[in-house]
Amino acid sequence: MALDPNSSALAFFGSELKRLRELAGMTQGELAEKVHSALSTVSAYETAKRVPPSDFAMSADEVLHADNHLIRLQGLVEQTSVLPWFRDRIEVERNAAEICEYDSYQIPGLLQAEDYMRCIIPAARPALTAEDAERAITLRLTRQDVLEPDENAPVDRPGDTRLWAIIDESALRRIVGSRAIMAKQMTHLASMAKCPNVTIQIMPFSAGVTPAYGRSFSILSAGNGLAMLWLDDVFGARYIRDRDEVGRFNLVFDHLRAAALTDDRSAEFISQIGMEYENEAGMA
Repeated sequence: MALDPNSSALAFFGSELKRLRELAGMTQGELAEKVHSALSTVSAYETAKRVPPSDFAMSADEVLHADNHLIRLQGLVEQTSVLPWFRDRIEVERNAAEICEYDSYQIPGLLQAEDYMRCIIPAARPALTAEDAERAITLRLTRQDVLEPDENAPVDRPGDTRLWAIIDESALRRIVGSRAIMAKQMTHLASMAKCPNVTIQIMPFSAGVTPAYGRSFSILSAGNGLAMLWLDDVFGARYIRDRDEVGRFNLVFDHLRAAALTDDRSAEFISQIGMEYENEAGMA
């Protein structure tokens, strides 16, 4: 089904990007090359599968001689597609050199497969509308771009961000959607663990009580040494930039790293659980 450009600001941006590209006589691949992006990235922006960052809008606007049209639209997309309390995280993630994350309840958003997130996001209460749920899924998929290498991009562009994730075994054991969906999630997790900029450790039940006491958190560090702490809440989040507070959570993360399985053993553990889910799904 064709994308309705009037359905959202994001859809309108995609339709305008496609219209201007075609007016310029360019293919998606040609535009991707000129703006130093991957072909799949341009396609995702045109089909409203990803939220475009401001630097893409600026580059595309210049290449397509759009007279700041795409730049203005991108600002509208940011305002309508990203919740105000979440904008800081999106911006910091895009510029982060390293993200250290501990999650005890679910697979971290940056490592979620789409089928998994389509079960996680609608669980919010009050319940989201179908439109808001789709917008949240698009945003989460957009966030994952920071981990994807782009051969055409400069060295300081997305794909250089390092992620160190420590995931409690309970997040792997909690069945989200179905065992078949969990099997796919384990496959995705194992695949992401092979990326050179991603380290995944599993905190097994056998480790006992951890210094985080089951509290999920993220530490997002910029290349200049500045860091921000993100603490999830049911209806929002708390940002902390105080150095002493961030330092205390860095210490907690160091202890979690020491208590968790090594990355090699974690990869084996993930594969083992994935096989269990596959066998159980096959028996159903």
